[in-house]
Amino acid sequence: MRKTKRAMAATAGAFVLLGLLPLQSAAADTAPPAKLWTFCINDWSGSLFDPAEKPVAVPGGEDAGSGCWLNFRSSDDGKTWAGADLELTLAAESVAASGYTPQQLARMLLVRTNYSATEAGEDWTARHWTVTPEGALTLTIPNCTNNCTGVFLQVSGAPRERGAVLKGLLKATGPAYDPAPLPLSFDYFGRAGTQPVTFGTPGTFVPVTPSRLLDTRNGTGAPVGKVGGGRSANVRIAGRAGAPAQGVTAVVLNVTATNPTMDSHVIAYPHGSARPTASNLNFTAGQTISNQVTVPVGADGTVDLYNNAGSADLIADISGYYVAGDGGQRYTSVSPKRLLDTRSPWITPSTPARPFGPVGGGRTISLDVSKTHPDAKAVTLNVTATNPTMDSHVIAYPHGSARPTASNLNFTAGQTIPNQVTVPVGADGTVDLYNNAGTVDLIADISGYYSATGSRFVPTGPTRVLDTRQAGGKRLGEHEELYFQPNSWKFGLPPFGVTGVTMNVTATGATSDSHLSVFPEPSCYHFPGMWPEYSNLNFTAGQTIPNAVTSAVPILNSCGGNTWGDSVGIYNHSGTVDVIADVSGYFTQD
Repeated sequence: MRKTKRAMAATAGAFVLLGLLPLQSAAADTAPPAKLWTFCINDWSGSLFDPAEKPVAVPGGEDAGSGCWLNFRSSDDGKTWAGADLELTLAAESVAASGYTPQQLARMLLVRTNYSATEAGEDWTARHWTVTPEGALTLTIPNCTNNCTGVFLQVSGAPRERGAVLKGLLKATGPAYDPAPLPLSFDYFGRAGTQPVTFGTPGTFVPVTPSRLLDTRNGTGAPVGKVGGGRSANVRIAGRAGAPAQGVTAVVLNVTATNPTMDSHVIAYPHGSARPTASNLNFTAGQTISNQVTVPVGADGTVDLYNNAGSADLIADISGYYVAGDGGQRYTSVSPKRLLDTRSPWITPSTPARPFGPVGGGRTISLDVSKTHPDAKAVTLNVTATNPTMDSHVIAYPHGSARPTASNLNFTAGQTIPNQVTVPVGADGTVDLYNNAGTVDLIADISGYYSATGSRFVPTGPTRVLDTRQAGGKRLGEHEELYFQPNSWKFGLPPFGVTGVTMNVTATGATSDSHLSVFPEPSCYHFPGMWPEYSNLNFTAGQTIPNAVTSAVPILNSCGGNTWGDSVGIYNHSGTVDVIADVSGYFTQD
């Protein structure tokens, strides 16, 4: 950001010396209205040009896009700056000629500026188009209040095959400016073979106390009997466990496989859609294992759980669902932080009501979320069980509610295993974690929470964004980190305005017992820091195991040229391991 500001200041100064920027007299009564001066650059390279004379190139499917400097300087002493709201409008005629509806184009053509009027110019802000009754697109860039030398406006477009030149007007609305609009145009072009991104419907989350929707062992939600290899269990979501009969866009399920006869995997996907290749749950013969799944709901209100090989009993417990619009809660991502660790008296101090140490069988430990997030209605945690003395399970539920029968985490004696849990918060701001048998140490790391403010969720279905086994990939070594950008047009996600992603992260081919930690990396330059104190995925040598991860995504910034900073990082503690990540949806600003 500082580099961008310095570059803008230097550019503005150069324009003044060249006579390209008008200087005003200090006398307000004789000074002519200041004119907007706009100069653009294509693909973050090449020469500046006037967009009134040459179209701004917007290559479909490239995150970098193009940008323009909008210069505000109107004083000859270099100290007084005049600011005004700017309005950018794309003409209805050229929008119609693009071949897309205004509503489609408004989501395909993204704009952001390099300051926020509410945060003193320290971030990039995504701007959203408004569709006028005539079919034009318009957006407002608020007055810069931070003594700006100008604003950098960046444009990026979703993949597309056909091209279109979009005619536009840029005008300042303040009285200190010439009211005449500045004409400019955008050449939005694509490449043969590319397809427009299919955008999902943004929605909000409705948490529910965990409830069982499917159990093939006893016929809950399906006929009694294991799901065979190459077969699917269909799970109805709409109209059950408090979910409405219509309008459910996605569901959060805890899916468990038990009694499998062979090594296999389960794929969760919306009924009626093509089955993806990305798996959600991997297991070995005889194993009982769970994983949280966020999956779009089919048009008929159901989802399918497909078993690849052998036969296995499948269980599905709902913890919440998404609805279109604002009928539910919004999500706020946070940097991962450890809130509970019964092994540590510093993180989980002893109290008279609950002595320090493992959680006994039939006992519960409470986690107070209100201390750090008093407005949270539900919370997303990575819950890990370690050092268990017996086979058991953990149930997460809102404090003050009846304990459900649906489990969140299953484990065997001596095993260390995590699972992501999304659970409502009790009226007093706490969540309970119940251990069924034996004793076990419990760890809980927060990654985000749901409240009245934050971002809305867009389901995508599984999309592979990382696979170190592919050509050009590199196994993740001991104490090494890798970085990748999931919010990219090449994965069907918009590069601007994404605040977080839901992923299924899988470790496979590990050479030793280890764990992975997933974290947002808001930097153009990656300097591995101290080893993270939290984990998202624990595994043993040779094991293939996934876990759901909800990660914050930093605001996308340029590091110069077409190089982008800000990414999601993954750290490996020991040995070497291949890592796979599949995005199932993303959180976005309004």
